Amino acid sequence: MRGTSRFWSDNAVLGLATGVAGLFNTAYSVLLAHLMGPDNYGRIGALNNLVSLFLLPLPIIGLAAIRVGRQAHQERLMFGISVGLGVFIFLLSLGLSPTLAHTLHVPADLIVLYCSSVILSFAYALYIGYLERARQYGMVGLLLVLASAASVGAVVVSVTWGHRFPIFWLGVWQSVAVVVTFGLAVQLTRRVPMLAPGRLRREVIWTTLGVGTLEALWSFTDVLFAKAHLSTANAGLYTGLSTIGQSLPFLVASLATVMLTAVLDEPHRRRAYLVRTLMATVGLGILFVGILLLFPRLVVELALGRAFVALVPLVQRYSDAMMALSLVLVFATYGVAVGVYRTTAAAGLGTLTWIMLLAGAHTMSALVDRTLIAMVGTLMLVGLTFWTGRGRKSLTHTSTDPIL
Repeated sequence: MRGTSRFWSDNAVLGLATGVAGLFNTAYSVLLAHLMGPDNYGRIGALNNLVSLFLLPLPIIGLAAIRVGRQAHQERLMFGISVGLGVFIFLLSLGLSPTLAHTLHVPADLIVLYCSSVILSFAYALYIGYLERARQYGMVGLLLVLASAASVGAVVVSVTWGHRFPIFWLGVWQSVAVVVTFGLAVQLTRRVPMLAPGRLRREVIWTTLGVGTLEALWSFTDVLFAKAHLSTANAGLYTGLSTIGQSLPFLVASLATVMLTAVLDEPHRRRAYLVRTLMATVGLGILFVGILLLFPRLVVELALGRAFVALVPLVQRYSDAMMALSLVLVFATYGVAVGVYRTTAAAGLGTLTWIMLLAGAHTMSALVDRTLIAMVGTLMLVGLTFWTGRGRKSLTHTSTDPIL
């Protein structure tokens, strides 16, 4: 009973914080769309998604921090790896900036500026993971809200004070926000007690690496293909569509994180935590899809503005795809706790198929249709693999060890 109460209270705290952060993220997109229009919105979307591409290992760092926890003999090593990785990727972006500028049709200087935020982003994810492993969701929620609010503030300041070069100033303030939130995360983590040293089985390590990589790919791959295959204006429109659709996986990610830490704390109750998380995901998904089914134009106009009404016919199909992706995310995150690597492999196969399908899509409608087909197919494959393999066994296993 006590564990159940904490499970739901953790979900409530992180869910509320995620919802508030989501509102700020929506405000960020709304302000960009209304104040800069589709062309500049597309350029900023390309820059932000390029940063996301360079941050591909970010979920891996976060999941590893959750899975291992804050251990005295590993914290300094993990911090060094995180910062070193950030510096390496920034230098890589610096070297590739001329080529990327030609491909994405944005100045190389802006690419370097936006990618400077990468340097501390991995270390920030590390400390967020430590807080989540300790189930300090109040602190995590505070950081989420502050980071998203800082993004909105960056837009306002950039447009009002730097109206001649708003994209440049947005990059400056976003990088400053990363430094500030990182410093705060470090201070909050010092209040978290160390965990006893432990060892991880190989299956758990590979599952963590795999799921972390997939989470990064799910969040931005189709937007990058849109930028590569569509006009600047249409790429901006598709970025807006992704902003609306990805709000569901964004919320579900908080549910999955709470489930992961609950299973690690109480492995003997893993079945209950998985079932409850799936039920909550389905409930959120039905609400999300239902709203977009009934009021697609209203949602698009409120979230992005009238310049984006061309998205209305695509919203329903894209939201269906995100519903399927959200369920895949829950199964994949559960696999991190129990080391169900075959489920991760199935999700990876589905994601690879999605990428291959996107490579041949040259219209917004084709991108959406192929995303829907791939995500539904991935969910079916993951569900089948989970039910016929170790995933199902993990639900009935009596051991208190979360690693099977």
